[in-house]
Amino acid sequence: MKTNYLFLLLFLATLLNGNHLIAQSTEDFESETTGATTFTDNGQNFTIANGAGETTYDIEFFTSGGWNGTGADSQFIDNSSGNPTTGDGSSFAITTTDGTDITVKSFYLFVSNRFLSGPGTPTTITIEGRKDGGSVFTINKSSGIVDGSTFTPNNGFTFIDLASEGGTDNSNENIDELIISSTNNADYLALDAFTWDAQVLSINDVEAQQIKAKIFPNPSSDFIEIYGLDQTHTFGLYDILGKEIKKGILSNNDIINIQNLTNGMYFLKLENGNTVKFIKE
Repeated sequence: MKTNYLFLLLFLATLLNGNHLIAQSTEDFESETTGATTFTDNGQNFTIANGAGETTYDIEFFTSGGWNGTGADSQFIDNSSGNPTTGDGSSFAITTTDGTDITVKSFYLFVSNRFLSGPGTPTTITIEGRKDGGSVFTINKSSGIVDGSTFTPNNGFTFIDLASEGGTDNSNENIDELIISSTNNADYLALDAFTWDAQVLSINDVEAQQIKAKIFPNPSSDFIEIYGLDQTHTFGLYDILGKEIKKGILSNNDIINIQNLTNGMYFLKLENGNTVKFIKE
């Protein structure tokens, strides 16, 4: 029986990885809602989150202002609305709304100053992949960045290939959050042609998924209920920067009051290693 169970798990892992039930997909945002802070691609829901000091990242429409990988398009993610502080760079994150792990293959990034009148360089672009609130990889890029204000090449967008950027292949690393930030006068960032794929599964991953704790409702503004626990666990509640907000003990179907939390993304970490992401709205 044990042998058959392991064979089944191996078959599932092979099926999910080798045949890509969620096939590699490129989101060009053309069918998304202008002004939205969420999008859906190939059945997966994503959330756009603002970095520190930013309040404006969403899906923008500007005729022929984007780049889908082969030509100009008209919708993309950027921070063109609002009036954030300038001269200190910018940052935003793309996360899977339900905490599903994915692999990110590549994307195009436009970099300039706030008013598109200058390149916003020199700057350092930092690309960080995170999983369950912990860092999986970090890439720092300070050369080879297209001067976005010239709109040449690629309509001003820099191609970021995670298979080679930074000298390491991070295109098969399982993450649920991608954080992109800049420094100095690179106050305007735009992202297009976001290419991703399903997570890379091992037998251990498949086993872990069978006992993973879940949160409902998610997002929530008042309370969250924890279910799927097999026993009592200690827990820690962390914000998107990794700061512990509260801790305690949880049993199955226990409720946590989140009314006093600031709106945003949080992580509930259990002693058994489970980490569940939720959004306070």
